[in-house]
Amino acid sequence: MHMPEHFSVEQVEPVMERFYADLQAIVNIDSGTFLKAGVDAVGFYLQQRFTEFGFTTSFDIQEKYGHNLVAVHTGSNPEGPRLLCIGHIDTVFPANEAMKRPFALTEREGVRVAKGPGILDMKSGVLMGLYALHVLIEADQAAYQRVTFVCNSDEEVGSPASKPLIARLAQEADAVLVMEPGRIVQRIVSARKGIANYRVEVFGRSAHAGVEPEHGRNAIVELSRQVMALDQINGTIPGATLNVGIIHGGQRTNIVPDYAYCDIDVRVSDLAGLEAIEAALKQMTEQTMLDGTHVVLSGGIGNVPFELTPQNKRLVELVKEAGLTLDLQIEDVSSGGASDANTTSGLGIPTVDGLGAAGGLAHNPDEYIEIEQVQIRIALLCAVIEHICDYYQSGRRL
Repeated sequence: MHMPEHFSVEQVEPVMERFYADLQAIVNIDSGTFLKAGVDAVGFYLQQRFTEFGFTTSFDIQEKYGHNLVAVHTGSNPEGPRLLCIGHIDTVFPANEAMKRPFALTEREGVRVAKGPGILDMKSGVLMGLYALHVLIEADQAAYQRVTFVCNSDEEVGSPASKPLIARLAQEADAVLVMEPGRIVQRIVSARKGIANYRVEVFGRSAHAGVEPEHGRNAIVELSRQVMALDQINGTIPGATLNVGIIHGGQRTNIVPDYAYCDIDVRVSDLAGLEAIEAALKQMTEQTMLDGTHVVLSGGIGNVPFELTPQNKRLVELVKEAGLTLDLQIEDVSSGGASDANTTSGLGIPTVDGLGAAGGLAHNPDEYIEIEQVQIRIALLCAVIEHICDYYQSGRRL
């Protein structure tokens, strides 16, 4: 069976009942990042579905985190694009959360929604990607060379174990589709800020606070002055923000403290901003305000910025063209939070993000997805993949 020239929302309808059965099943499995057994249970559940839908599957075995599931489907066109789809199966929620508030269909401000831990971020997105591919395969429209789908287990803590796997798979792909939430039905994500973490340590000299305080060099006093100076960096570098999130020092009130530190979260929209903020941090911490203290700056980039590069822009344009066939005026936005898109885009692989469910309140107990939009967003994914394949069919490359 071949699809008509343009994909339609109605063509997704036959799979929706099964989609929601699968969604309920995986939302009701606790899979917080550090709940390895739960994350693995979600992975095994999805492995069965991928296998049933014609994918070959394997696990990237992990000891600390859940295993990363890799599913591969060979398409009908050896000259077609090589696609990488990414979705994480871990959540931010603790044990027993699914028992407290299992998957539920309800209403929010007059809109039909589904709720449950991790439903928006991003169990629905993983399934939407899987079912979009299933619909294309069943309709004999899998005109790619191959699609690889990685379900990673540790994204909510920065993908420490899965990042090398994702980087390797991305370098074997022509385009990357990330299934993070899209927020509203016509929105995708085309840029994300990079994240860097720094620590400023101050070394002073301890002394008895009552008997001879003049012999001490108070590390907390120096650090407090450093923190005030660091905060002044905000607003001076375009697209960059700095937040001192943790501060610690001292052991007893009758000792002049000889050590204190603060941890800093830095967000940047481009690498130029990172270079500028690093230079400002170095310049600031090279100067002590209290004689006899010493300051050490450490840390660096964890997630490079996901920028709207020319190659990413071409992919975004294809998504917008696909949207028009479904009467969707797709708009692309930037986000302050990082995702695995930062990794793949940073390697120079054309990447688009935010292709998952429409909804809100991610990381919140009231997290939800909008029921009416799920079928439309699955159809959009089908149309996007179709448009990328047509782009390659015409001899062009991303």
